[in-house]
Amino acid sequence: MKNQCPLCRSKKINFKLVDYKMNQYWECDDCEFLFQNPITEYSYNEDYWTNAIDPDGKEKDQTIMREFKIKNWYGEISKFIKEQKPGTIFDVGCGLGYLLSDIPNSWEKHGCDESEFAILFIKNKFKEIIINELDLKNPPPENLRNFDIVVCYHVIEHIEQPDIFFKHLSMMVKKNGVLIVGTPNVGSFVARRFKGNFRLLGIGHLSLFNNNNLKKLFEKNDFKIIKEEFPFFKTDYFNIKNLLKIFNTKKISPPFYGNIMTFYGRKMVKDTK
Repeated sequence: MKNQCPLCRSKKINFKLVDYKMNQYWECDDCEFLFQNPITEYSYNEDYWTNAIDPDGKEKDQTIMREFKIKNWYGEISKFIKEQKPGTIFDVGCGLGYLLSDIPNSWEKHGCDESEFAILFIKNKFKEIIINELDLKNPPPENLRNFDIVVCYHVIEHIEQPDIFFKHLSMMVKKNGVLIVGTPNVGSFVARRFKGNFRLLGIGHLSLFNNNNLKKLFEKNDFKIIKEEFPFFKTDYFNIKNLLKIFNTKKISPPFYGNIMTFYGRKMVKDTK
């Protein structure tokens, strides 16, 4: 059990809720960070990718969902990257490599993931992606510290010590480069309305941000927010069925606007005068 906030180290923490999988979450009074306490262990083995059970109880094989993921998960990020001058990109926690596979080969594309199954999948499917070994519990090696764009999409919520992770993540971005972070938003209308039935709580989601404390984490690490997104309306999740589900708080919350936030931050050049 933790006795302080994993984000700001304040000891002003209190029990907040139990989610639909019986995980306990605590909240920091000072920064409103929500964290699983105690942590429920989780494995990202082959079943995680091939027999994933979503919050609605539906089984999904992510190895055959490339087009769906690109449209509904990575669409806006991919569009942003394609609008930039080609350079170097690193996807931290790249999963099955779908985002990087959608980026033109004029980019030098790097990725890492802790799942051995995911890495083998990428090596077999997307040979243009350079796989690196990386553990951001420690600072990145010198050869991984000068990328034009670093993406960390739906990874930071799985990290036990997000402040240390973010500090090391920021070291990978070159001056004036861009860091893109996407994660659940526990400050959203749906998260506040459904409480423990918010679909983006659950096993594996250890560290949960709201709009304000994620912005402050960017600023603390010398990034200026240049773009904010709350992807929903351009995805297949925007439909009548999900809109109607918003009225029944006794069930798992539906996908909805604001559930997910994606921030784009530009690394500022420090004034050395």
